[in-house]
Amino acid sequence: MKTNHPTLYNIEFKEITPDNWRIINSLSVKKEQKNFAASNVTILARAFVYRKENAKVFAVYYSDKPVGLIMQRDWIDGEKIVCIMDQFMIDKNSQGKGLGKEALQKWLSMIEAEKKYPCIQLCYVEGDIAAKHLYENFGFYEIDKDDDEIIMQKDL
Repeated sequence: MKTNHPTLYNIEFKEITPDNWRIINSLSVKKEQKNFAASNVTILARAFVYRKENAKVFAVYYSDKPVGLIMQRDWIDGEKIVCIMDQFMIDKNSQGKGLGKEALQKWLSMIEAEKKYPCIQLCYVEGDIAAKHLYENFGFYEIDKDDDEIIMQKDL
């Protein structure tokens, strides 16, 4: 049964390839969000820099259309490996439709299913109230602050 509403079933994560990187790079956030999100080129470069920390970037697709990006990497904290959601963005033309919530839910389910991590950490830029509320609604809570970034954690 086909639905017009985003669901976990029509959200997919795909590898960035020579065939899709240009269209993925063309995605962007709203003008007023630019101070809160890295550019897609920066996200891809960051993943390259953190490749030894198992960095991965996925294109977020909704019904076969690219709508965003998510980057994750490992971070060793003492004797445990923490999953870092390093970057997450939904294109300005796809915001306000529930796609970010569905993509985040699917990604969290994927990470939890790996049973590799005791927790997930992320950060958002102070003042990005939408990001704060989104993450709080998924069980993330504030654990620290680094300059203008608020660090949050979700225990698995």
